[in-house]
Order: sequence, then structure tokens, then C-alpha cells
Amino acid sequence: MALFVFSDLHISDEEDPLYQAFLSVLSHGFERPQSGDTLVIAGDLFDLFVGNKKVFLNRYSAFFDSMRSLANRGVSLHYIEGNHDFFLKTALSSIPSLQVHSADFDLELGGKRFFFAHGDQVDCTEYGYRLLRGFFRSPVMKTLVSVVPGEWLDLIGKKSSQYSRSKKPLLIQDLETEKAERLRRVYRSFAAERLCEGYDFVVLGHCHDLDEMWFNVGDRRGQYINVGYPRLHGAYLLWTPHAAEEKTGFVRKSFFDSNALRREVSPGEVRNSPGLEKQSV
Repeated sequence: MALFVFSDLHISDEEDPLYQAFLSVLSHGFERPQSGDTLVIAGDLFDLFVGNKKVFLNRYSAFFDSMRSLANRGVSLHYIEGNHDFFLKTALSSIPSLQVHSADFDLELGGKRFFFAHGDQVDCTEYGYRLLRGFFRSPVMKTLVSVVPGEWLDLIGKKSSQYSRSKKPLLIQDLETEKAERLRRVYRSFAAERLCEGYDFVVLGHCHDLDEMWFNVGDRRGQYINVGYPRLHGAYLLWTPHAAEEKTGFVRKSFFDSNALRREVSPGEVRNSPGLEKQSV
């Protein structure tokens, strides 16, 4: 049994080296599927994938082939829609048993409870973003997406992403110190609340923070971990029952551990997580 978690790859197109690395991990990580094997995509896998448009379906056909292969071999599949990839239920309906989640979801594996969310709704003070998110998920926007040509959506999305990146830091470390510390506290507090509800693990993304923290909750230990930003940090998450026995929790695995993976994307300097300390709640 193994649990793989991917988030915030922001794959740009079919030639993106990180896309090729991701597909290779799927191929090698599930070579011998076992009962209970689970794959969770926690949002923003793609820099843009909206609706059931041929431009996206054709561009990422290899992804659909890989997912159908995993589903046919018994791997449990989950996809949380992010702020760059949404209205996906129809597009992903061709993949047997894949569950699409519009927000958070939980599951139980090996006697442990897991909470997953993309993370874009964690900070309740981001009023502007929350209004924008509500509009983008509204019936009006869904209707617009259904009638606007996919090529137009693709172009608008690329221009929007370029503008957003020019205005907003990619990493939490690039924020002003006070803002970065506040945002990290918000995510950790959110995770602590979920752990107090009985979860053993809380996995988030979105803020691109390579953060991790263990909490003591009564007589239990719980782990919060953020996937980070794989384009720079070069990692995804893996959990196994062995990790539970050893009480090590999720571990970060490099996209570049295997010789089969391409190295056009540098894993960069993986910054040490500032959150490995324990905290009681």
C-alpha cells in the first residue's frame, strides 16, 4: 500500500519537462500495484485546464492514458480542483473510478485518517480572492466556459497567469517577512484544527510553502505537510504503512531520484523546512 500526493506542478504544456517527470513517476511508482494504493492530485497540476475542451484534452492525452491505466490496475484516484484547473468532472469522466473533488476531502488508509485540500480557501482574510473564486466557480462562468472556444480560454489563461506571476511572488519566502510569517501561522492553525478533529495527517498546497510540522494532540501525534512548489523544490509526497509504523509520516520524494526521469528541470536547492518542530495543541 502506498499513498502518492502531487500538487502545484503548474504544468504548462506537453513538452514541459516536469510533465514528463510526473508521468515517469506514475509509471515507476505503480509498477506493481498493491491493494490500497492511492493517488491524490491536490490541485493546480496544470497551469490551466478548464472545462472539457479539446485543446486541453489533446495536449494532455498522455496524462489521461496514464490515469486510465492506473484505474484499470486498481489504484484509487482522487483529483481536487485547484484555482488553475476546475470544471473537470466531465473531462475526467473517461477515467474509471476517479473521484473529482471541488474542495477538500478525507480518506482512511491503514487505520489512519487523512485530510486533503488544495489550500486556496485556508486564508479567510483573502476576501478579494474568495470573491474571485466564487465567480470563477459560478453557474455564469460555467456557462461561459462551455460556449467560449477552448483556444480562446487557453490564450486568456496564459496571459492571466503571466500577469499574475509578475505581480505575486511564487514562494512564501519571497513575501515580506511579516506577511510570510502570518501566512504560515494561518496554514498551521488550519492544520491544527483538522488534527484536533481526529485526523492524523493534513496535506495542503497552494501557497508553495515547503513547510511541515508535527503536533501533539492529546496522546496522538499528527502531521501537517505542504507539498511546496515542485517546479523549484522538485518533490512530491509519499506515505506508506511502514512510515506509520516508524512514525515518520509523509516523506518528500524527488522527481529526479530515478535515472528514468529527465533532468531538464533542475530540482533547485530544496530549502530546509522551517517547520519540523513539534507543537502541542
